[in-house]
Amino acid sequence: MTVLFAHLAAYIAAKWAKRTVTQLDDIILSKIKTPVYYLILLAGVTLAISFLPLPASFKTALSKIIASIILIVSCYLVAFFLNLLIKTWLSRTKEVIGKSRQKDLMAVSRKILNFIIFILLIIFILSLWGVKVTALVASLGIAGIVIGLALQTTLANIFGGIALIADGSFKIGDFIQLETGEAGEIIDVGLRSTRIKSFDEGNEIIVPNSNLMNSKIINYGRPEVFLKKRVKIGVAYGSDVGKVKQILLNCAKEIGEILKNPPPEVYFTEMADFSLNFEVVFWINNYKHRLRVQDKFVSLSYEKLQLQGIQIPFPTRTIYINKK
Repeated sequence: MTVLFAHLAAYIAAKWAKRTVTQLDDIILSKIKTPVYYLILLAGVTLAISFLPLPASFKTALSKIIASIILIVSCYLVAFFLNLLIKTWLSRTKEVIGKSRQKDLMAVSRKILNFIIFILLIIFILSLWGVKVTALVASLGIAGIVIGLALQTTLANIFGGIALIADGSFKIGDFIQLETGEAGEIIDVGLRSTRIKSFDEGNEIIVPNSNLMNSKIINYGRPEVFLKKRVKIGVAYGSDVGKVKQILLNCAKEIGEILKNPPPEVYFTEMADFSLNFEVVFWINNYKHRLRVQDKFVSLSYEKLQLQGIQIPFPTRTIYINKK
């Protein structure tokens, strides 16, 4: 009867899986069909043993053997589903950590998870057979505390890396600026640290993940990859404000790296001690080119202003001497 029920359950599940569009349920069913079949079969055998006229000691031993097998099969199913969840989650992190790092992280996660499930399985089976596991569990707890204290910094970095990946704060190729002022492109997100290629020096900056988790980061790739740039330019008093604004606006439009949408803008911001100050606001689509674009814009602006006879001021002082 149990065998018929197990076959019927497998048949119904297979029919249901074929009707769905996704292939995931077919893959899951192919992996768990045999273990679930044996679980149902063993449950039926356990029920049958309770009705058989067998010696109590034999019944107890046989029940423990079957229960041990059920525990093993159940742990296999738990490990399978948890590994599937980890694989599904990590498949969404390819852009963040890269394909090779994704495979490494998946392998490490699978080994850690399987090891934990194996230890729990051993404890459950020993407890089932009457072995006192209190001392063993206490020893494992003490060992865990000692290892945790010894590897406190390393574990903080590892959990920080997992949290960064899960949060999706940045991915490989993003341009970020640290709280310390250092800026660069993310080239690797590891379990212990994140590697950043500095823009200014070209050096590699290695930052522990726990530090990144507890600091403020500017990500120039989120929510858009565009970078807003502000450039201040001063001209001499007596200059035509409207003319200066038009010249600066035309200069911004002439440079190809400056985006047309959103359009560049020019503001007359201040009448300072020695100059009339303007601020030019424009957008570029690559943070790495910010200095090059600024150089082009300032150089072109200086040239155009000079051609139009608009002077660039420098600090001067007029001293009046009263002769008496």
